[in-house]
Formats: sequence, C-alpha cells, structure tokens
Amino acid sequence: MKALRPIAATLIVVGILAAVVLLSRRHRAPAPPLATEASSPAPTPVPASLVLFFPGDDTMLHRETREVPELPAGTPARIKLVVEELVAGSRQGFAPALPWPATVQAVFLDREGDAWVDLSPPPADAVSGTDGELALAYATVNSVVANCPAVRRVQLLFGGQQVATLGHLDLSRPLAPNPELVAP
Repeated sequence: MKALRPIAATLIVVGILAAVVLLSRRHRAPAPPLATEASSPAPTPVPASLVLFFPGDDTMLHRETREVPELPAGTPARIKLVVEELVAGSRQGFAPALPWPATVQAVFLDREGDAWVDLSPPPADAVSGTDGELALAYATVNSVVANCPAVRRVQLLFGGQQVATLGHLDLSRPLAPNPELVAP
C-alpha cells in the first residue's frame, strides 16, 4: 500500500499541472492582428491558358487550349483544376475525356514527381473497350503533366482505391504521358 502512495501523488501532481496549462491557454488574450501594409493592393488575377487533351473520332488525343481566370500556385490545386476542366468537356466538339460526371476527391504529389489523382468511381458501363480506357487515362495523364511542371507521372485512383485495370489498361502503377496518342 505504501508503494502506491508515491505513484498516486505523482499522478495528482501531473493532473494538476495539465489542468493549469489547459486553463491558462483558454484564458490567454488573443494575439493582435499582424500589421499589413494598407497601400499594397490585392494582386490582380492573371488569366492563363491550360492545354487539355480530348479524344477525337480518330481515337487520337487532340490538344485544346482553355483560358482560365487564374492558375493556382500550388501543384495539387492546379491538378484539380486541370481534371475539373477535363470533366467539363471539350469546347471544340471532341469526345469527353471522362465519360461520367467525375469529381476529384483528392490529389497528392510525392517526392518523385508522381501525382496521385483520386476520382469518384465510374459507373460500371461508363468506360468501354481499350480505346475508352486509353482515352480516359492518357487524356488525364497528358493534361496533368502538360500543365504541372512538377509532375512527371500520374497514378489514377477511383473512390480512394488503386485499381489494377478498368478492363484492359494496366492502372496499377503511375503512368507517364504518351505522346504517341496525341494527334499531330
């Protein structure tokens, strides 16, 4: 019993110290706002262009330049914008790159320059055949790499899951852009 007294006393002291620290943080006065220079105007967004790739009737990918109000500075935000513009579809009459209303659920960039793009999963009948898979994968990969200098390859995920394939194309590893699929 005497051996438990020092342990109990230590626990009581630790509990009191923790309570003091928590209460002192709660009652601390808020920090004053940082001084800002009133004369510096907010930066004006600079319109920019994206290069997107959409499948054509000839099964090749075709370049389409898209004006956007501004390019995000961060690579993950830029990747998200590129994929959202692909989902919005072609303005020049090309086929959809992503043939379902996909949403970007998450984007990650690793140290090797691989982007991990997590899309909402496609319905079972959304992507048909090898040509459809090639168009989906390489329209996305080529568009992301063309607009994001820090990215060299893209790993597609669907619903947070890495998939081996959508039926034909190996999607179990990051894909590099394929210029052979791009129309001259």
